Amino acid sequence: MKKRDHILTAMRNHGIVFFIIILLTAFGIYALPEMNKDEFPQFTIRQGVLAAIYPGATAQEVEEQVTIPLENYLNGFEEIDKANTYSISEDGIVYVYIMLRNSVHSSNDAWTKIRAGLDLLQKTSLPPGVLQTILIDDFGNTSSMLLAVESDERSPRELELYAKQLCTQLRTLPEMGRIKVLGTQHEEIAVYIDPARLSVYGIDQTSLQLSLMLRGIRIVGGNISNGHPLQVSTPYHSPAEIAEQIVWMDPISNTTIRLKDIADIKRQYATTKQYVAFYTGNSDVSLNKNRSCVIINMEMVPGNNIVAFGDKVNDLLEKTFQQFPPDIRYHRITNQPKVVNDSVVSFLKDILTSIIVVIAVMLILFPLRTALVASTGVPVCIAICIGLMYITGIELNTVTLAALIFVLGMIVDDSVIIIDGYTDLLEKGHSRWYSAAVSTKQLFIPMTLATCSISGMFFPMTKIITGPLGDFVQLFPYAVLFALTASIFYATWATPYMATRYIHYQENNQLKGFEKWQNRFFVWLQENYRKLLSTCFKRPWLCYCLLAICMGIGLVLMTRLNLQLLPKAERECFAVEIHLENNANLQQTSLIADSLARMMRQDKRITSITAFIGQSSPRFHATYTPQMARASYAQFIVNTTSTQATADILSEFTPRYEHYFPQAYIRFKQMDYQAAKNPLEVRVQGSSWQDMQPIADSIKQYMSKQQEMRWVHSDYDKYTAQTHFTLLQPEAARLGITEAQLSLYLRTLTEGSNLTSIWEGEYQIPVTLYTNCADKLTPMQLEDIMIPTAFPGVWVPIRQVATLTPQWHHSSIERRNSVRTITIGCDLATGISQVDAEKKVKKWIESAIPTLPNNVTISYGGLSAINKQMIPQILWSVVAALLVMFVLLLYHFGKVPLALLALSSALLCIFGAFVGLYLFQLDISITVILGIVSLIGIIVRNAIIMYEYAEELKNKQHLPAKEAAFQAGLRRMRPVFLTSATTALGVLPMILAQTSLWMPMGVVICIGTILTLPLTLTILPVLYWKLYDRVID
Repeated sequence: MKKRDHILTAMRNHGIVFFIIILLTAFGIYALPEMNKDEFPQFTIRQGVLAAIYPGATAQEVEEQVTIPLENYLNGFEEIDKANTYSISEDGIVYVYIMLRNSVHSSNDAWTKIRAGLDLLQKTSLPPGVLQTILIDDFGNTSSMLLAVESDERSPRELELYAKQLCTQLRTLPEMGRIKVLGTQHEEIAVYIDPARLSVYGIDQTSLQLSLMLRGIRIVGGNISNGHPLQVSTPYHSPAEIAEQIVWMDPISNTTIRLKDIADIKRQYATTKQYVAFYTGNSDVSLNKNRSCVIINMEMVPGNNIVAFGDKVNDLLEKTFQQFPPDIRYHRITNQPKVVNDSVVSFLKDILTSIIVVIAVMLILFPLRTALVASTGVPVCIAICIGLMYITGIELNTVTLAALIFVLGMIVDDSVIIIDGYTDLLEKGHSRWYSAAVSTKQLFIPMTLATCSISGMFFPMTKIITGPLGDFVQLFPYAVLFALTASIFYATWATPYMATRYIHYQENNQLKGFEKWQNRFFVWLQENYRKLLSTCFKRPWLCYCLLAICMGIGLVLMTRLNLQLLPKAERECFAVEIHLENNANLQQTSLIADSLARMMRQDKRITSITAFIGQSSPRFHATYTPQMARASYAQFIVNTTSTQATADILSEFTPRYEHYFPQAYIRFKQMDYQAAKNPLEVRVQGSSWQDMQPIADSIKQYMSKQQEMRWVHSDYDKYTAQTHFTLLQPEAARLGITEAQLSLYLRTLTEGSNLTSIWEGEYQIPVTLYTNCADKLTPMQLEDIMIPTAFPGVWVPIRQVATLTPQWHHSSIERRNSVRTITIGCDLATGISQVDAEKKVKKWIESAIPTLPNNVTISYGGLSAINKQMIPQILWSVVAALLVMFVLLLYHFGKVPLALLALSSALLCIFGAFVGLYLFQLDISITVILGIVSLIGIIVRNAIIMYEYAEELKNKQHLPAKEAAFQAGLRRMRPVFLTSATTALGVLPMILAQTSLWMPMGVVICIGTILTLPLTLTILPVLYWKLYDRVID
């Protein structure tokens, strides 16, 4: 004791030590409201979309002429994950969904490289008709808040003006990122020409269109010698001026034909291809068709405190809308700051509850003073850990908070072990100062080793696991490390002096009241444990049998559990997708969406419905991928009163409405944490559609008959009707009609043609040329439409110069990894295992399709593809964790057999973990893996404490291995029991909260620790004895 060390120094300078502890604790309390907060660690969505527009081309033409060159271009970038990159070729457009490799850390640099060569690619490798290639690199951005702004009295233009004013105010916030307004409707000046009147005056529609376009173009007039600019005013400033434009004049009779003579000019809102609508709950039963609505999508700049960001947005909204007219209202559709705040507050409550539980356990199992001395370290170490997280820039989220709940029991464990050694020396007659210093010095190395082992086990997974799961676990090890480091220093620098000050030795006859009962309980426990341990040493084969039985039970139960790496998300909202046939127009989609919204709003559990007609919502949930806009698609965001209401509504509405409309499928989608488009996907790949389609059709037919499989679908079995025009030669050439002229005329006839724009201040109003009979046409009536020829005043019906052929063709073509693919996907009924469903499909395919044609392969996507990629990484992470622990054990014990024995105790977790999961009917998930690694650390920590004492008895007191093992078991039973109790009960709030994400981790740690405790106390001493008898000695 003469040698001065850090323990004695801390005890002698306890005033300085406690002053530093108070400062660090105060800093942690200050940091708590200031540090960044989020629900989860920042996910990197490494996906972008490359779109190329090729008007007039069929899906097959787009694939052959545009998609394949784009794939060849993209395959030259090493940053691209080719296996998970796929394309969808449709009529007139292709979408290439680009997935970057998980090893790419700076996605912005990758997108910049890809974008740099697109212009050259379009000029050299794509057809001249390709209008544009667009790289959408913010496809993975997640909305921080979606806001609906509506009014019953304002026009769409007025509402858009107020929305832009609001966005201007929002952009003043330094944390504000992108802001986008959705659902705006724009005014236009529509010029409806009458073909009959055109033909009367002999006016060529193409020439008319060209003339009006040229008049609206502003061209620089040049400069005179002194630099004075010349400018010619444009004739279009109002609808009246457009109507007065001269389109034809007879030079002989001076007859003037103005545009108003052959066309109707109207100022109107342009026919939209998509729109948004907001419906409140049951209180607003009538749907106001005249209500204007826009959606504002807000994104926060990464790296900020989203809760503080939400507070600033809310304050600004209140101030701004006080200045707006009262008929303009706003509603929060999604509110990520509130979700994060509720989640963090809930976890902080769980931490407080865990602290209370741990302290309560201490008070029950320890004398009052001992319990208070040991438990004071819990809030102190948590506060210090939060301070360290704040300094290092680690945010407060559910992952880091779960780590703090996990280590709560371990924080008190270090002080418990120190106090247990202290009281043991007191009972032997040593002084309090000596007992505190010596017990701390003896236990410092094994406690430090155990702390390093538990902390170090989690770090390999941060490098091995990639992708979203890697992002998910990234911060967990740091929170564990900070908390346990604070614990070890508190236990060795603060607890010894506090023990000397407040914990005194008392004889058993001096104990009173509750302390007397505590002592009797532990005397009874110790005596019964001695009998049990004696039996185990007399009949070691019982231990071997018990170990084998427990391992067998654990392995059997493991095979009976479902695999779901990330579970469903518990939210007060869900999504509804409405899928119609590809030929459906926006009006048909709108009718179904309106009817469905009307029925759903009758349910009082639904607070609001936001409808996106002809488009998808922004990405409001990190793993929910938006669909591309099309007239036959609509999506709802449905808000509910509670997470339980969401679950109940989904289970009720899915069977009720999924096939309610004959021409549509209604998909009710619960939010989840896995980025899989469909849980089950079968992919048929090959080079020949003729070989692939029969196989895909048979697989789809089989899956459609399975009750557990819902919304069995394939994009390749969707067809689009079209009318094909073929010019008749030489008649068309004689009349001067070309393919380009016919296409231009048909486009103006059916869709209109933009002539120019007029400006009212900052507001742009396009002028569009339409044909007044376009909305009355059917495909068969097109052949009777009159078309102008090259001869002035001569018009002929289309049937004279072209044949019309109705055709059907595939509306979309999918390619994966540059190979044609037919994907059959489906959802699964609630409670159905994806693994079992896939096995069922595989078994049928193997029996029904024993041989495949040449160049045709079948693979599986969905959750299976994700699991196939992630499970090896997870297994390697567990192996790496065990390797880290083995190296530390070997360094400490210096004996390979003993290090392996201590490490092998981790096998006990197989029994405890999987029995717990089976009892609670939980799936194997990423949080289960975190729980298993934690449980391994707890078990090996107990082994270290026990074997360290056994080695001391054997080497220093020269006891035989059997006696050393027996005495180590007796001596370490109490601290192992106490630390296991605090660890197991400390995670109870995780279980009681019953969240699908974190409850499994709590069950693994709690039930696993309880079930493995008797195995640890009985089997480990026997194995130590037998190891020395047969191996070391």
